[in-house]
Amino acid sequence: MVLQFALGKFYGIDSFIELLIIIVSGIISYYSHRIYRLINEKNYKFFSLAFLAIAVAFFFKILSNLTILHRIKVRGINFVAIVLSQPEYSQILNFLSYILYKLFMVAGFLILFFIVTRTDKKREMALFLYMGFIAVLFSIYFNFVFHLTLVFILFSLTIHYYNNYLQGKSQNRLLVFIAFLIMLVSNLFFLFSDIHGLFYLAGEALLLIAFSSLLLNQIKIRNKKSANLSKKNEQKKNKARDYKRYSGSIKKQ
Repeated sequence: MVLQFALGKFYGIDSFIELLIIIVSGIISYYSHRIYRLINEKNYKFFSLAFLAIAVAFFFKILSNLTILHRIKVRGINFVAIVLSQPEYSQILNFLSYILYKLFMVAGFLILFFIVTRTDKKREMALFLYMGFIAVLFSIYFNFVFHLTLVFILFSLTIHYYNNYLQGKSQNRLLVFIAFLIMLVSNLFFLFSDIHGLFYLAGEALLLIAFSSLLLNQIKIRNKKSANLSKKNEQKKNKARDYKRYSGSIKKQ
């Protein structure tokens, strides 16, 4: 008897894309936290938590892709048969990991929803989280419910960032809008993943592109905020030097 491991349904390509999504999401979370530390704006703190939750979600997604099989050779007088069976603990691991993936994924996008809608009342937040939890439970039997829930959340986020772009057209705002639009399209692809596996791969590839666009935007914002902060600090130092020189000249007089 030999244990055989497989990671992912599509020769591991899906798990490789998911690993890249984890890395990109983690970096977005890191840069958002750095921006929060620079300007002390809570929205960036929650943005950081949202993408940290999404990174954790895809960690469990990769774990749910792990397939462990018993490879057993049965020898007879004139034949050799190979029997493959999945251990029971492997099935439980797959199931729990997939549920945790959905829970963290919904939680991450709900945090983003709370940011754009400025939802800060605990009752409203608890209600949305409860509805998200119910959607995940229903998705155990009907998987499309999970992706449909994300589609509704992402549709609201996309509309918000589109209006935000119209209010003040800039490259950064356009990049954020396009990123969330691609996320919306990717989850529309996921709705049809049960029909053909290519929809699933295309959805994950689009999600990676969307997250990469957001990462690019976060790096630009962080560099800009850091440059502005350095400029302000330099101006303060120059004012302090001028004041010392001025006060010194008065004393001499």
